Amino acid sequence: MLNPQQKKKLQSKSWRMKNMYKIRNRDNELVTFTMNRAQKHFNENKHTRNIILKSRQLGFTTYETIDSFDDCLSQKNFNMLLISFDKDSAVDIFDEKARLAWDNITPGLKDLWDLEIARANTMKFKLGKGIFSSFKVRTKGRSGTFSRLHVSEYGKICKESPKKAKEIITGTIPAVPINGRVDIESTAEGEEGKFHDIFWESFLAGEPQTELDFKAHFYNWTWDDTEIAKIKYNIPIEEMEHSERFEKYQILHSLTDKEITYYYSKWKSVGRDWKALHQEYPTTPEEAFVSSGDKLFDADMIAKMVQEAKGITGTKENNWIIFEDYIPGHRYALGADVAEGLGQDSSTIVVIDFTPLKPKVVAIYMDNKIEPDVFAYEIKAGGLRYGSALAAVENNNMGRSTLDVLKTIYNEDLIFTMKMADKKGEERDTMKLGWNTNAATKPLMFFDLNTAVNQELFEVHSKHLLHEMRVYTKDKLRKTKTDEDATNHFDLLTALAICWQMRDYAIDTKDYNSYTAGGVNPLDTDLGI
Repeated sequence: MLNPQQKKKLQSKSWRMKNMYKIRNRDNELVTFTMNRAQKHFNENKHTRNIILKSRQLGFTTYETIDSFDDCLSQKNFNMLLISFDKDSAVDIFDEKARLAWDNITPGLKDLWDLEIARANTMKFKLGKGIFSSFKVRTKGRSGTFSRLHVSEYGKICKESPKKAKEIITGTIPAVPINGRVDIESTAEGEEGKFHDIFWESFLAGEPQTELDFKAHFYNWTWDDTEIAKIKYNIPIEEMEHSERFEKYQILHSLTDKEITYYYSKWKSVGRDWKALHQEYPTTPEEAFVSSGDKLFDADMIAKMVQEAKGITGTKENNWIIFEDYIPGHRYALGADVAEGLGQDSSTIVVIDFTPLKPKVVAIYMDNKIEPDVFAYEIKAGGLRYGSALAAVENNNMGRSTLDVLKTIYNEDLIFTMKMADKKGEERDTMKLGWNTNAATKPLMFFDLNTAVNQELFEVHSKHLLHEMRVYTKDKLRKTKTDEDATNHFDLLTALAICWQMRDYAIDTKDYNSYTAGGVNPLDTDLGI
């Protein structure tokens, strides 16, 4: 029998987590589980839905196993499902983490629980008459309701089995009630797939607004205090291979001499493979998702822009993010990309102030639910907010619906009109309201934008825009139609590229009448199509 003090301790999850469970550490020693710094930080900042991007060997699967196993022993009718990426890893997690923890509970305490089933990667406990809790490790979700779900190495699942990855999202996660908990953790496995998409959507969104929204967490290699502490001798930068590169990296990320020595040793341990280093031991989230394909925008330039934008979040106003308010006398333009409003692609707006010697993005708008005709009112609001700005709206597909409404509610003279050859191919030109993205104009506007990035001609503080710029590949230039299977659609980037084309046509509002009164329309443009 337990005395009152023992009962009180046993009722405390904090006490149980610090005292009751054994694990094998990296030196294969059987030790009492103690949260490391990364695990403790996550435990204190977790949400009901979490997605964790991590460096190698931070112990998140161990933490999740012990923490959820404790829930099984302490909560009635609690069902835990842990999904691993293959059968071998599932067996390892069950045998070397969960079963090991159970087998090594102090006998006097262990007798308090009735283990009814321990087979097929499942432990089922009887906690009272007709009351059970269970802990299962599987390679995919099964039918049923789960109190808690943990998905280990989801990035690898997405890469090797996209169908299974989709089933987890559409079938397994919905089986967890709104007050249940879902944790997805992984190292990165490239820029495509659900893990990449969910992480970035959550990371860019910031704090979750509901219980069902995912909260993004990132833990890089600098959280691995135990391994970094093993460094006994700091290698001088000048003695390292590629010393200039490591020196710049140390300065860029404010690393100590011990940390850069550890990072250098990891570079050598992965065969001096920079791509593998960044994927397995990332310093930033952008670095974690190793670049694939032939990128349009220079990675170093984007990294520099990310550093310059660090700490600048803007002010969120519904679906707008405002980085700088209107300045009287400045000339502004906006680019708009129109979507269907079905929850996939977003309708987007980017506003640029073209008056400074170095123009800057001052506002962005994103909404994947707004209908094209209603979107016209947001364009009007953005245009009026920035001094009756020139509005360049993509007229492809749904854009026509937006423009039909916009021309009735906004000064039509302030809506960009493109000069195009008529459909019959005759020499005379026809005027068409809006910007047309096609096989000729798309490469033009994106290569113009690329030149502007390389020459540092404008400022961007939007993390959403910088993310889209970082992953945009040259093969996207050949596509003018939306790929429904693509995981990135670059809606904001398209709006930015359109807006950048307006740099020669945006004028001061006060001067506009003098142009039109003289019979000259400064917005007419012949793009040679």
